[in-house]
Amino acid sequence: MHRNDIVRALEERQVVLMTYVSGGPRTVQPHAIVRKPDGTEILEAYQVRGYTETDSEHGWKSFEISRIETFELLPERFEPRRDFRPVSSSSGQVVAAVKVGVATAI
Repeated sequence: MHRNDIVRALEERQVVLMTYVSGGPRTVQPHAIVRKPDGTEILEAYQVRGYTETDSEHGWKSFEISRIETFELLPERFEPRRDFRPVSSSSGQVVAAVKVGVATAI
């Protein structure tokens, strides 16, 4: 399980090198864990480089945590993106998020 590593990456604002099922390596800035009503946890992250299934290498991506195959904390740090807005709704509850200044786990 990579959840503890994800929470650490949120707390320390660390860039991550990860692979997702049937894909190549991706470098991401993790911003939140969202729990869906069925209990599935999703990593909300901004991808800065690497493999993509779409035309855009960069941008906001959602990854089902149970489908992350490898997860490596890199020494590189990041500042939370200004366009990040963690929002809980009927489709999911934010359970951990990076914040400007200080990261928190709920």
